[in-house]
Amino acid sequence: MAEPLRSPVTPPKTTITDLDEDCMVNCAKYLSLRDVCNLAMTSPALKRLAYSDSIWQRFFREQWHQQFPLHWSGNGAREVYLARYAALRQFKFLDPFLLDLCARAKPCNHLLLCENSLFFSQGSLVKMMDLDGYLKRTTDFFHTLSDHKARITCMRLFPLNEVTSLFRGKTLGEEQSVLVTSSCDHSIRLWWKGSSLRCFRGHNGPVLSLSNKLLGEDCSKVLASGGEDGTVRLWSLSSSGGRGQRALKATLYGHEKPVNIMSIAGHKTSLLATISRDSKVRVWDTATATSSAAVRASFCVGMTSVPGTPVNMKCHESLLYVAAGSSVTAIDLRTMQKVVTAAIHQPNLCSFDAVPSKYLICTGGDGRYDQLLFREKKLCCCCRSSKLGNALGY
Repeated sequence: MAEPLRSPVTPPKTTITDLDEDCMVNCAKYLSLRDVCNLAMTSPALKRLAYSDSIWQRFFREQWHQQFPLHWSGNGAREVYLARYAALRQFKFLDPFLLDLCARAKPCNHLLLCENSLFFSQGSLVKMMDLDGYLKRTTDFFHTLSDHKARITCMRLFPLNEVTSLFRGKTLGEEQSVLVTSSCDHSIRLWWKGSSLRCFRGHNGPVLSLSNKLLGEDCSKVLASGGEDGTVRLWSLSSSGGRGQRALKATLYGHEKPVNIMSIAGHKTSLLATISRDSKVRVWDTATATSSAAVRASFCVGMTSVPGTPVNMKCHESLLYVAAGSSVTAIDLRTMQKVVTAAIHQPNLCSFDAVPSKYLICTGGDGRYDQLLFREKKLCCCCRSSKLGNALGY
């Protein structure tokens, strides 16, 4: 009698959890941080895999370009990574990155930090440092820009996407910002990839200040500058010409003293606020300032003055905060009326900055400092003392 047919035996299914743990850890090393976090939520077995020390040690090295600390508590590499990440977000630098630079007996001025690049000036020189390159011990992490012939007076960084008209026919790399500098040699220079891209000339004396942002909302961005000659000049960044003769859009007259500081309004990007050495504030509407207008035409739409020597000036929405002498004055740009004047310290303020975020850092020596809150706007002020440095806002 024939034997009954037997159904084929189905081999057991193999899942990812059947793989050797070392094999799975090696595969997980090729996943991103987000993928590893998603992996941890799928099952308890994969959660143990996602919490492997070797995976989080790799994330640590990739995030901060440093070796994983040799002496760490037994909570696991994931906890060490998360603790460091949280500490940095709260400005708790337990193991700060120290960098010693040889200044060659010259003071460093106008320090700027953008992503992983550090910019500072020494006399007529601009120094650029790639911090990632320094940590990786590459040989080309430090560059010197030496086209200026006199002391640098101001430095600004502008996003690359706001000045794309300067790069027609050029291949844009990973550069995130364009550096703009002014100097006592009567010139303004735009730098990109370590070289001078444009040079603007027109002031009849040293250029003292640059606008903190670019004027305008469309692709035709305009840079503002203030000079020792008491003029405010507007420069078109979409013009051609290496020396920038055709870049001068308008010259604004009205100040009787050198223009030290300028800031662009937050509620209307065509409004420019400037303050001169005699503490007189002027507000200009640059929307009507064109090259066809009369050279000496005034586009001033508001005027006021504050007591004391100007220290700094910042715009936030429709308010203008002016630090001068020993007080900070808030001015409504719509009415040019002083909203409030807060006496800070006697005899004088040392430095001032205002930032919209909740994080605020003030650095100095043994001097005192105050924090004021005006309409959800934090102000950081420092009094002058023999050991006090500058106030930095983040």
